[in-house]
Amino acid sequence: MESDISLEEMEKHINELEAQLADMKKAYRDKKMAGLKSAMEARKSADEAVREELKALGVTSSSWTSDPFKLYTKWY
Repeated sequence: MESDISLEEMEKHINELEAQLADMKKAYRDKKMAGLKSAMEARKSADEAVREELKALGVTSSSWTSDPFKLYTKWY
């Protein structure tokens, strides 16, 4: 059966399968990382809320602008 397929047809079929595999790998990676991406977006949103609250409290230290959680350890 496979001897009926020409080399060009085999090459075309292989290229199609490789493209399909690449698409599936990308979809797999996206699904696998979806939770992490969501968590990172939530953290970014929370960091922004912390920055706004600290600004409203009048905290103007440059140390919390890069990493607001460093400031929390100084409060304890």
